[in-house]
Amino acid sequence: MYRPICYERVSSFDQVLSGSGLDDQRSIIDQFLDDNPENFTKNRIYITDEGVSAFKNANISAESNLGKFLQDVRGRKYGKGDALIVTSLDRLSRRSSWSENTIQFIVTSDIVIYDISTGLVLKKDDNFSKILMEIILQRSHNESLMKSVRAKVAWENKVARAALCGEVVSNRMPFWLENVDGKYSVISEQAEIVVKCFEWYVEGLSTGEIIRKINDPKWQMVKVSRLIRDRRLLGEHKRSNNEVVPNVYPIIVDSDLFATANRMMDAVMIPKKKPAEKMEYVPEVVKQIFTLYDSGVGTGTIVKQIEPGWSTVNVLRVLRDKRVVDERIIDNLTFERVNQKLTKNGVAERIRKDIKIAKDDYITNLFPHILKCDCCDGNIAIHYNHVRAKYVVCRTREEKKQCDSKSIQYIRIERNIISTVMNVDFKKLLIEGNSNNNFKVIDALKIELDALRLEEQSYQSKIADRKVAGKKTSLPLMEGLTDVQDRIEETLEQLEQASVTRTVPDMSYDIESLLNPLNVELRAKARKELRHVLSKITYRVIGKHIVVRMRYFTDVLEHVLIIDNKRGSVGEVVCQIAVHNKDDVTTYETASFKLIATDEQLTIEVPQKIVLNDYVLLLNYIDGLKDEHSANVAVWMREHMNEVLTNTLM
Repeated sequence: MYRPICYERVSSFDQVLSGSGLDDQRSIIDQFLDDNPENFTKNRIYITDEGVSAFKNANISAESNLGKFLQDVRGRKYGKGDALIVTSLDRLSRRSSWSENTIQFIVTSDIVIYDISTGLVLKKDDNFSKILMEIILQRSHNESLMKSVRAKVAWENKVARAALCGEVVSNRMPFWLENVDGKYSVISEQAEIVVKCFEWYVEGLSTGEIIRKINDPKWQMVKVSRLIRDRRLLGEHKRSNNEVVPNVYPIIVDSDLFATANRMMDAVMIPKKKPAEKMEYVPEVVKQIFTLYDSGVGTGTIVKQIEPGWSTVNVLRVLRDKRVVDERIIDNLTFERVNQKLTKNGVAERIRKDIKIAKDDYITNLFPHILKCDCCDGNIAIHYNHVRAKYVVCRTREEKKQCDSKSIQYIRIERNIISTVMNVDFKKLLIEGNSNNNFKVIDALKIELDALRLEEQSYQSKIADRKVAGKKTSLPLMEGLTDVQDRIEETLEQLEQASVTRTVPDMSYDIESLLNPLNVELRAKARKELRHVLSKITYRVIGKHIVVRMRYFTDVLEHVLIIDNKRGSVGEVVCQIAVHNKDDVTTYETASFKLIATDEQLTIEVPQKIVLNDYVLLLNYIDGLKDEHSANVAVWMREHMNEVLTNTLM
């Protein structure tokens, strides 16, 4: 007698909601088993997949219940003495018989398959049943293929009719449109708010300030961000194959306004987070972690018992990572058992410790994707300890254990970075830097644009004259006009790009209000401005100091902050170095002296008296730079230290 394993599946969620498909399959399978008691035991196992298609392999993915069953078959949980019962073979597969291997894998694992609809029984030692299986599967595959083709054609016709005469494609439509007699109609109140959002954003308001102006609890910052990117406002419809069909929806936002808002968002928007770097799993260590946790050992104790370099965060990630099953390091039963224990113990949501602890710290980091580890140039993560102290952690160290960078308290750098930025004269910086040339570039581009406009008018006038005279428009005239219009577009783009750097950022904030995590809108606006100002910030711990290096959007200025990192300190800046680069001259400026370096010579300027600490810390900083110029400066500073400090060199 066989132990019956009953598999049920429906493809659409409509069938799931109605219950008819699954109920019918369960009734048919139960009746079949009741009618054949001599072949099957009473120990019935049911496997159900809801809203999962077999046409494109979704039903055998690692997340599906059939996929988990197949994994258990590989782990020999099921095998000889088991029978898989289905109402029809197409519940298991609708793939072409040429690419089908799931059913063959089940049968070759000594599991018998019963197809109730055809009475077919697939056994490992019955070759004829395999031929019948292939015929049935090919018929099911062709049926699914035709359904797919017909559905695509119907959808294409819908989209074409929408572009031609405004018919509604689907009742799932943007919130600013409604269905009136089968055609799109604009909801004027919503459309006005949409246009206002774009105008406000172009004026410089952050998404937080925009939702504050709208004053509607249904509006969130993410909704405004998505709206700025939504090309349906230009009338475009994007199909599943990424083909864009124009004029499907009514146009709500002017194309120039849309383009300007998106360029501004490109400049300040945080890049999409990349997936966390995959940890490189050592099978022996992973098995040890699962064995220890399964035996009742806590994650903190596990860290102490396994090889050095692991953290409790990474132990939890491994315990929750389905990849350990996919890579056949851990069997599915053990994985499910351990994860049920994790959930029961209340650590299901603790893979990132800061999620619950920082519930009121909505904008955790004011420098996302700007702040990086100076040791490996890797990204950072923000974590909290048990007393809510916020720490900056190198993700390369945390996830790959390949960096020696130490963690630092975030509070020790945030205030100091903001204070430094707020004291920068950006108007002067723009004039001194590369943007000084931008003024000339912008003026030249404007002159070129005026000339191109006149040339465009000339071509258009000649074409109009030929039409009035009843003559055909010549090809050279049309090509000339097209060429001029292309050049106008390119010049406009160059002009806009050059104009962006002319804008002087507004960093006039009350620093105490800005540091308050509850001031979400203010912190969001400041984060946006900081993206305009700073290109990169790196940190490194040297002895009892944190060295923060701040690079701006021009090559003219760089700040280096050396911050006290002793236990109990509040993170005071013990030395600030401003590095100016202009015309092959590098000036290192501290509070007590300036060091001016060229390729030929080094000179030092001292207003009153050099502070020893400033000199030593500058030397330590330059020592950490790897280029030849910095090495020469460090050598000079060592050789002339006594003379400089006794004021005999100046």
